Amino acid sequence: MKKVTCSLLLLLFLYGSSALGQESAETLVTESAAFLKIFFKNRFDVQVAIVRFENDSELTDTAMQKLYQLLISNLENEKNIRISDLLINFANGRGEFNLGRVDDLHYLLDLKLIQNKSKTGLGLTIFSRLQDKIVSIKYFEKALSKGEMDFLNAKNFAFSELGFSKLLEFESKRNLMDIQSISGSDGREQYFFYYPDEIVIYLASNMRLEKDSQFKLGWTRPVYPPLHYEGKLLLLQTNQGLVLTAGNNFSSYAKVLAFHDSQWQEIQKIDFVPFKYLILNQIPYLVGASYGEGRNYFKDKIYFMPFSDPANRSGIYEKKAAPAMALDFSVQDGQLQAFHLIDRNYNYHLFSAEFEEQFSTPEKKGASLAALGGEWLAISDYSRASDQLFFYNIQNGGQRPTYSEKITGEIQFISAGVWQNIKGFWTGVRQERDGQERFMVQFWGKRDG
Repeated sequence: MKKVTCSLLLLLFLYGSSALGQESAETLVTESAAFLKIFFKNRFDVQVAIVRFENDSELTDTAMQKLYQLLISNLENEKNIRISDLLINFANGRGEFNLGRVDDLHYLLDLKLIQNKSKTGLGLTIFSRLQDKIVSIKYFEKALSKGEMDFLNAKNFAFSELGFSKLLEFESKRNLMDIQSISGSDGREQYFFYYPDEIVIYLASNMRLEKDSQFKLGWTRPVYPPLHYEGKLLLLQTNQGLVLTAGNNFSSYAKVLAFHDSQWQEIQKIDFVPFKYLILNQIPYLVGASYGEGRNYFKDKIYFMPFSDPANRSGIYEKKAAPAMALDFSVQDGQLQAFHLIDRNYNYHLFSAEFEEQFSTPEKKGASLAALGGEWLAISDYSRASDQLFFYNIQNGGQRPTYSEKITGEIQFISAGVWQNIKGFWTGVRQERDGQERFMVQFWGKRDG
């Protein structure tokens, strides 16, 4: 006997022949979500997911993504509904979903976009796994204004409640490589700005950063002059106190420093650049990679170093990976969720926690990316003077486009972080204006978390 119930829901959204728009589309999805909330009203802790989404209409994959993500957004805050986002990608009029978790679900949702003469419709059906049958079909229609089709088909995932926004911007001195932060003993957030020769520490004061302290970084030979400085910073609270790691593309080693007696002291050097701190089989590890000497790409190995004692560098093991322009790891509650990589041909690849490739994208992306826990991924565009920032929802092992924004200049780095208790991403952007180069720092976050 099957231990859970599942449901398919068929919703039809009818659209005017040449029209489909944000306001009417949001209304249709809101009404559809309202129907689902009523349907599940007297059921508790219901586990639901969309497992199929097909398109036989004139709408694009982008429009499918928008309707999908808006429906998910409308259901996520319902206390009695546990909606799982299993979407991996949309391509060729069809959604690809992670079906490995279907056995944990009570209800399944199936959506289909159709063309009905001069109108476009979206169908959604509810299927119960316990009853092993369709339990509800619902049909909606709306008259949609001119221009809505163009909006949904546009490659700007800008439904207001889903979008990231730029919450902070200021100019920094050149060659900033990374920004990381950690809460101090007084509860104030400390922001560490990593430059090739020093780390500058700031404290937040209202909407400004005030310089608190700085310390120099002395790099011993060999040193490899790069075309552009790149590096990664990692901050850790350990049993031995606050620990910092700093690695880059111009030194053959990364520094490990601990804060003792009111100053930063180097306690060891390691042969790779740490990205994340995670737990594997109840053992803490630093995980990272090595830059090509003086180059802007990573070599073909991922390193795992046990890190119960910051002064001990024994027990390092490695896994094979493709050389990468950028890479990062999704870590949730200390556990590795996924591995993200932009290869040297600028194609994006998603790997599972077991380093099995899930999918890759044929279109080129930029040379910067960062993962925010197991929730969000930010990637730059494959461009120079006029860049673009893409945000993806990566919960449940998928990669769902959520928002994009054009950037003036070229993104040099993206780092996950926090500003004013809002989670998001720091970006470092190199701009040229009137023959002069300047470096801008931006923070992008979602005010609703």
